[in-house]
Amino acid sequence: VGASPYHRLVSDEPEDEGSPGAGDAKGKSASTKAPATAASAGEPPVRTSSLDLHAPLTYPDDGPFAKRVRSVDNYIGKGEQIVLVAILAAVVFMGAGHALLEKLAHVHIPYKDDIMRAGTFALAMLGGAFATHQMKNLSMDLLSRRFSARNRLVLRVVLTLFVIFTLILTIRSGMHNIAKEAEFQQRGEYLFSRVQVAWLLPISMSLVIVHSILHIILDVDYLRRGKVPPERMRSGH
Repeated sequence: VGASPYHRLVSDEPEDEGSPGAGDAKGKSASTKAPATAASAGEPPVRTSSLDLHAPLTYPDDGPFAKRVRSVDNYIGKGEQIVLVAILAAVVFMGAGHALLEKLAHVHIPYKDDIMRAGTFALAMLGGAFATHQMKNLSMDLLSRRFSARNRLVLRVVLTLFVIFTLILTIRSGMHNIAKEAEFQQRGEYLFSRVQVAWLLPISMSLVIVHSILHIILDVDYLRRGKVPPERMRSGH
């Protein structure tokens, strides 16, 4: 009573035309009781955002053939993930252990540089294959945003075929590089030769091609059945 209008409580809830005070009290009591009732009833929480990029994708429209193809893709991806974790652990522990031993005991770990260089290159190459399996490669959605879901699926098949063509050229270049490295005479003792490191390029690109072919088979199967698989929202990069 007697307070300025600017000091009164402000609410964005609609007021009751008949009795403003009673309407506010009823609205507030109902809004405060609703969450308690839902929680006491044991209802599952509702996801407020549909743009959860970390949520695992489910494929309820997969047929028997699509499930078998997707299981093969998942098995290859799990193998890549295990290898990546092992290489990452080796690189991290080797770098941290060498730094501590050299600082505290002045001990130099042999082949440290070989493991760091080869491990870093292996992470980059195999990481690209695993990203292809997860379908988390960087994309530039400049035109596909205006397409329908089915047309985006057709566009994805066409672009994946183009990617396979470029990967074949990359593998061919990698094989030429391996032949040149075989003629190179290394001096000194190395844990990994240059030829062994060079083989990582064609091996990783071949894994990317395998994942791409499996994804094309899945997309063509969905197009044949008139379905559209779920996809994550991607931002332009």
